[in-house]
Amino acid sequence: MKTLIAVPCMDRIPFEFSMAMDYLIKGENVSILYKPNSLVYDSRNLISLTAIENKFDRVMWFDSDMVFNPDTLQRLHEDMDNLECDMVTGLYVKRSLPTEPVLYESIKEPKRNDKGTLERNIKAYTDYPRHAVFPVDGCGFGCVLTTTKILHDVWQKFGPAFTPYTWASEDISFCYRVNQIGGRIWCDSNVSCGHIGTYVYTEKDLKRGDEH
Repeated sequence: MKTLIAVPCMDRIPFEFSMAMDYLIKGENVSILYKPNSLVYDSRNLISLTAIENKFDRVMWFDSDMVFNPDTLQRLHEDMDNLECDMVTGLYVKRSLPTEPVLYESIKEPKRNDKGTLERNIKAYTDYPRHAVFPVDGCGFGCVLTTTKILHDVWQKFGPAFTPYTWASEDISFCYRVNQIGGRIWCDSNVSCGHIGTYVYTEKDLKRGDEH
């Protein structure tokens, strides 16, 4: 099996990310592709085409502002093998306070309210199961493993896979398309990552009702 580690990035990356990548257990037949200084959806589109054209089996997407444990790729591979799914993401939060998971319970097109104004119709998965593997409607692409097949299938159905809709970011737009063709997206909340901002944000920054 061939795996591509894909990193859209700017011309510089944080040292915390570099350290995490150095210590990542990569396994065999793994290549790393950094795609700097492009619009993020262009980078993702180009990376996905590279994976398809070079017959990679899976793509491990990392954003360059993430930190993650050495066994992250290994665990997501195991999840994908066990679940036979198209995508499996780790768990991380937005790099702002108050924060919320970059994880979505529901992704739908905008709806009109009683005044006729369009309203966002995307629901964050704030009450996600702890230490569990569970289905989701979508996720960010900061730490997610995809099959190359689902990239190919989305391209075949919709054209450029990551081009954003007017109502969603490029990663949510991709997940919406995956849902439209019957793809399966899961999250493993045991795979907990940090998000580099003014400091490293983690799920410890969440305010949840089950905290004691």
